[in-house]
Amino acid sequence: MSLPGILLKRIHTHPLNLNLNINSPEAVAIHRRIIRENALLYRHYAFIYQYFKRTEDLLAALSSPSLEIGSGGGFLKYFLPGVITSDVVKSEGIDRVEDATCLSFSDNSLKAIYANGVLHHVKNPEMCLSEIQRVLVPGGIFVCNEPSSIFLGYFMNKYFHNEYTNRSVKEWIIQGADSQGRLTQANMALPYIIFKRDSELFRRRFKRLKIISFIYHDFLRYTLSGGLSYTPFIPRYLYRTVDFIEWFLRPLMPILGDNMLVTIKKTDSR
Repeated sequence: MSLPGILLKRIHTHPLNLNLNINSPEAVAIHRRIIRENALLYRHYAFIYQYFKRTEDLLAALSSPSLEIGSGGGFLKYFLPGVITSDVVKSEGIDRVEDATCLSFSDNSLKAIYANGVLHHVKNPEMCLSEIQRVLVPGGIFVCNEPSSIFLGYFMNKYFHNEYTNRSVKEWIIQGADSQGRLTQANMALPYIIFKRDSELFRRRFKRLKIISFIYHDFLRYTLSGGLSYTPFIPRYLYRTVDFIEWFLRPLMPILGDNMLVTIKKTDSR
């Protein structure tokens, strides 16, 4: 972590995170509480889940179930009661323990897979994407929300976030001293590297996965909320102002957006 990030962590860490092992099962319940008590962070999650729900509605004709990987302390079941929630640790609200690089589901058995802030924590995302390609039915969809790693978002993540961020790495893998653990292993730039910088390589490696769209969002909301690590950086009475700014700047989100929703469809052709 950079010096600004270290200073920020010392003066603004959320009290519930003090002495917390974020890789532990106990962290899931703590994160769930942080999300529910932080209205600005809750709005961020709700925006993502509403998009997941729209995807689920598009797939209503398919009878297969849907899976969320890396559910953590989230609340997708509020929007999709039938979704199977999963994580690498067992905790309340998580239906089953699953490793995203080795899913226990059979081939062509899921109509959708959802992930919020997960892929940049997977040590070998290529294995994860291979599993997604395997278990989705033809016509099934994978939607993930990840850091966009563009402009301001990349700068903030690199110098102020407590997770490692590096767009210059060559391989699609997390390496280094912090490359172990459910949340401590990370490269926040990996989704950008895979889906944008190395998009041609992605197409060659995953011939049945077609990127349908990128939706950029959250210029200020997630950062000012403090995320799961910090207390909010603005008073509650400014939250609606932030919502308005997000709405007003929507046309500029491909430049300003700190997050991106990536929609990927499994095709029929091999």
